[in-house]
Amino acid sequence: MNRKLFNYLLYFALFGIALGFFGILYEGLVYGPKMLGDSKMRMLFWKDFYSVISPLFYYIPLNPLATITLVILFFSTSRQEPELRNKLLRAALLQIVSFMITFYIVKVIDLKTAFNNIEQYAAEIPGKAVLFNVLSVIRIFASALALTFVFRACLISRQAPK
Repeated sequence: MNRKLFNYLLYFALFGIALGFFGILYEGLVYGPKMLGDSKMRMLFWKDFYSVISPLFYYIPLNPLATITLVILFFSTSRQEPELRNKLLRAALLQIVSFMITFYIVKVIDLKTAFNNIEQYAAEIPGKAVLFNVLSVIRIFASALALTFVFRACLISRQAPK
């Protein structure tokens, strides 16, 4: 793969991961804390909110494609560039951790508390709200670190000989 194509793919990965990061940052700073307190009423509000606006734009398809691109770039990077490979590997692993947490949040928390019969899960909502907030902090840090590593990889790749 030539360096120009490599850099374009790296910029795509940077954009996709940044978009995903700002989506989970919004969730972590706006959505998560508002779930605490009178959780059942707030979950009804968010259920209505999600019926109008979908958060999927921040997650699908660019964020997963950006992560797949990172993995491909890692494997296509020469072993002669250990610093660049290291940044790409760390970014990809942190993105995978972020996706695993996101999958858990959607599967175990959101599908029960925001997209299902809220009355049925009313007793579980306060505990799930706390769990969501804790996992959101971890997910934000993982994604922020991944974004930092991708940005550093972009800087390294730009300085590399063509």
